[in-house]
Amino acid sequence: MSGGAGSAGFLTADRDLLERRLPGLDAQLASVGLDKLERPGSPAVDWFRRCGAGALFVPAEHQGLGAGLREGVRLQRAIASRAPSLAVATTMHHFSVASLIGWEHLGAGLEWLLAEAIAGNSMLVASGAAEGRPGAGILTPVMTARPTDGGVLVSGTKKPCSLSHSMDLLFATVRVQGPGGERCAVAVVTAGSEGLSSRPFWKSEILAGAESDELVLHDVFVPERLVTDLGPVGTTSAPLRRSLVWFEVLIAASYLGMAAALVERAAAAPRVGAADLARMAVLLEAATYALEGVAARSETEPDPAALLGPSLAARFAAQDAAVTVAALAAEALGGGAYLNDPEVAYLCAATRCLAFHPPSRAAGTAALVQYLRGEAVDVP
Repeated sequence: MSGGAGSAGFLTADRDLLERRLPGLDAQLASVGLDKLERPGSPAVDWFRRCGAGALFVPAEHQGLGAGLREGVRLQRAIASRAPSLAVATTMHHFSVASLIGWEHLGAGLEWLLAEAIAGNSMLVASGAAEGRPGAGILTPVMTARPTDGGVLVSGTKKPCSLSHSMDLLFATVRVQGPGGERCAVAVVTAGSEGLSSRPFWKSEILAGAESDELVLHDVFVPERLVTDLGPVGTTSAPLRRSLVWFEVLIAASYLGMAAALVERAAAAPRVGAADLARMAVLLEAATYALEGVAARSETEPDPAALLGPSLAARFAAQDAAVTVAALAAEALGGGAYLNDPEVAYLCAATRCLAFHPPSRAAGTAALVQYLRGEAVDVP
């Protein structure tokens, strides 16, 4: 059993929501420890697929479960408190689904077919976008596509790419050379396509269950019907802005869930004082409510660009809170718990990895300053 994974406490409401939305998943995750869930070959991704979780954020009219971003904050927190790697890996699936949902505003015409396929067949989608690279925007395509009869040939790599071994589809942002110059597009690549392969990349033991290896594409054919134009390179479409907001909120909630797992242990330890627990609660819950605030605004704000600044502010607040709360909880639990319970040390290390998801704090600084000055916020 995962240490401190009781049924009572401040995570009860989150786990109850998870049980309502994805019956049985929480019990499965709670039945094994992090030593099994956080390594390559973890059963967690397969459990996630089997309970139909791929349909979680697909709208009900497309045969999905119709969950919203506000529920997503609590769901990711619950999942991450049990299985950090699963929460991180599946955030990339949700990022891709969020982008797909936004395509309908482009008149692409295919989005509902893909959404229903994902929901009806419990498909998982890996993301070939949102990669942090010096000197380039995080949504600037890394891969290229050249037109050919009936479609395009996609080449390039994505590293790391979560769900690299379990994905059914890859949503890859690509640069397409056309007569009017380079265009940005999303190409939907099916697993098993000729020219698509993976190779080892993730060497750390932390979050090793997220399947974050390298995907390599060499002239992978994607039919024209699975390619959606997003506009000239250098501009960011509304669907990608929307999916970026979803990503920042859900990935931050995931790391707060990891910190929450440590707070849960501290709350169950009789020697931990009330003042220490109260400090943890203030930091952890305030960061969670900030994410929920952005999620609530996303339900009524038609322009996702207006949420870029708030989402980054909430994400970095959560990043600071997760690390601080994890350290406070570990200290309160004491050296004995840290030395004798490997999960305590693991969770402390895992909470620090939010800093490595794009954008970095340095890359996000300009966007945050623009937001504070009331200016239009550019994608970092």
